[in-house]
Amino acid sequence: MCGIVGIVNRDPSKPVEKYLLQAMCNQLVHRGPDDEGQFVSGSAGIGMRRLSIIDLHGGHQPICNEDRSIWVVLNGEIYNYRELRVELERKGHQFRTASDTEVLVHLYEDEGVEGVRHLRGMFAFAVWDDRNKMLTLVRDRLGIKPLYYAVTSHGLLFGSELKALLVHPDLKRDVSPEAVAHYFSYLCVPGDLSIFSTVHKLPSAHWLTYGEGSVKIQRYWHASLSPDLSLTKDEWLGEIRRGLCDAIESHMVADVPVGAFLSGGLDSGSMVALMAQKSSSPIRTFTVGFAQMSGSFDERDAARKVADRYKTAHYECLLEADVEDLLPKIAAAFDEPFADSSAIPNWLVCQETARHVKVALTGLGGDELFGGYERYVGLRLGEQYQRIPAVVRYLLKKSVNGVSSGNRLSNRVDRLKRFLQAGDLPLRARYNSFISAFGSYKEIVHPDMWASLEGMRNQYDEIVRDVRVEDPLDLALFADLSLYLPDDLLVLSDRISMAHSLEIRVPFLDHHLVELICRLPARYKVKGFQKKVLFKEAIADLLPSEHFLRPKQGFSIPLAQWLRGSLRPMLEEIVDGSEYRENPWLNREVVKSLVAEHLTGRRNHEVRLWSVVCFQEWWRYAMTSPTTVSQ
Repeated sequence: MCGIVGIVNRDPSKPVEKYLLQAMCNQLVHRGPDDEGQFVSGSAGIGMRRLSIIDLHGGHQPICNEDRSIWVVLNGEIYNYRELRVELERKGHQFRTASDTEVLVHLYEDEGVEGVRHLRGMFAFAVWDDRNKMLTLVRDRLGIKPLYYAVTSHGLLFGSELKALLVHPDLKRDVSPEAVAHYFSYLCVPGDLSIFSTVHKLPSAHWLTYGEGSVKIQRYWHASLSPDLSLTKDEWLGEIRRGLCDAIESHMVADVPVGAFLSGGLDSGSMVALMAQKSSSPIRTFTVGFAQMSGSFDERDAARKVADRYKTAHYECLLEADVEDLLPKIAAAFDEPFADSSAIPNWLVCQETARHVKVALTGLGGDELFGGYERYVGLRLGEQYQRIPAVVRYLLKKSVNGVSSGNRLSNRVDRLKRFLQAGDLPLRARYNSFISAFGSYKEIVHPDMWASLEGMRNQYDEIVRDVRVEDPLDLALFADLSLYLPDDLLVLSDRISMAHSLEIRVPFLDHHLVELICRLPARYKVKGFQKKVLFKEAIADLLPSEHFLRPKQGFSIPLAQWLRGSLRPMLEEIVDGSEYRENPWLNREVVKSLVAEHLTGRRNHEVRLWSVVCFQEWWRYAMTSPTTVSQ
């Protein structure tokens, strides 16, 4: 695991200024505290910071081929590197290290960028072809590892995090209106956008080539939902179990101890069970409880039962979540506005886990693959709801909207209100309503900014426009694989873990497993009010029976309650503070109304208000963080 950076000047006679490459690397020390390296050849330079996981002593980067014409820096892990190495050595390639990174060098020599199709892993890497003066950037299929780039008047910059690019004097910090609008819908900056107009993200499953001042981007993999009706239920159960075992075993490769996050849920519990079966020594598992959370927000008891069953080396601690102290740290970790409130508990669990291991596996992705969210049930039920006479739907909506919202996160009243508000919409718009904090940027963005947003493209519409839908669930799962996972959950996992120099692996998002489950018919994922139907059967023997009766909680905090209690002063300060009044993007009258409704309990606006809180915190960070470096 590393942080990578690079500079390629458009003018081949203009050498890279090494102090700028060094400054970019310095911004990523947290991603790689163990080692650093740089390679400069005239107008091109690549660099890295390394967290040593494989070939601890010999895996120094950048790594080159035999004649030093091909150079690579890698962020991530190639899980099938040993198998690939055997094939490459058979073809005559000579290896100097035992690292996974060196496989990329020789694979590029043989097949060019097309060699990426052989890779199994999570990765963002850069190849500098010194002979052809060509840069190639590649990002993994699911978007697990990040990669930003910017084309300036002088050339191309790239880096694992936005902060690495921002120190370069060529980069302008013009806020992207399109990114702000999307943020207030999806609580993150999605797709190829960044919060700055001059910077883009390389989309997942794409590569980029840059040579002679020209940028070309191409997709190399698709997640295609194509239900396979030829297999019986029993055959599918076998396929799922084999797929899970294979994915988890492949993700355990490392030259350091590998741990696992263990909650009270099915995904992490089954993952730990299968890890224990494949390991000759006890798995290290980590569960965190939070002093301000009680009842269903504390999963330590359920996790302990799994740890006892599989005799793991279990670490359990109770932590305090000082949100006001954490917010500036989280804003600095993301570089962009980001409002998934689970960043708070994730920060604390990564902080604790990093004290014990360098690598931890997580069950992230299981809900998106197998159908684990309430909104999937709601989308299916919406088809039946639309058959109810319109007058009945109107009366039902009116009566439910009058009910006050309680403090519990995602309580039934709020879910019902959301369901009814979207109930009359067509399928694609209905699901967009389910996953959007604000239905339109005009609900929160200041009117003075509306003109800059006319004609903006919609990332969600572009994703789902051409999806072939045989079942409403297919649309939701495809949208989440393409937007929610890479732009929210995986961004969160990467930035929070890397802020603590901890590598997080996500075996449920192994691309072989994803391709398998994309063939699983929707009826085996959600049936009526039952979620993850066949997945539960496939892992039934791995976990205590009471695990399957527990309601889904997720890694959440009681945010609605906190905003009415301990965080109320912070919320009121944001509304009335001078820094807030100087922010040109927010419609202050709308925010005041949201605050008033939430504090009185008439409505639960936790998600919307948290998006405002996080945007304001990012604005403060962006306005005060250093701009460029001097020589």
